[in-house]
Amino acid sequence: MSNSGSAAPKPGSEAIPMLTEIVEVPAYSAEHLPATLREIDWDEVAGRVRRQVSEHLAERIGAILDLELHKALQTALTPAVDSISHALHETLRQRMQAAIDEAVAIEIARVRVKNPDARS
Repeated sequence: MSNSGSAAPKPGSEAIPMLTEIVEVPAYSAEHLPATLREIDWDEVAGRVRRQVSEHLAERIGAILDLELHKALQTALTPAVDSISHALHETLRQRMQAAIDEAVAIEIARVRVKNPDARS
């Protein structure tokens, strides 16, 4: 038998953990161990396993949901951000051009006032 903890995982096996990876078995001293299997509180053991599996799966599912949500938002928002960026760039270009045109017109008018004989 090989030790499953040291074996390399098969491709895709990371998605489903082994029960031994989820359930932590505490170390007991000899005086706390039941003398026979009949003395074991199986309901308590099952409850502990259920809680540990549920907590572990909730963490994994949460991480998967976060990743999928991030991907979905990126897919949905990237075109919107690109569109907004393009619109802002175009608006700024137009405003800069208008400011330059106005500054040139003011300068031409100033020169004409100083020198009425100047040609445009």
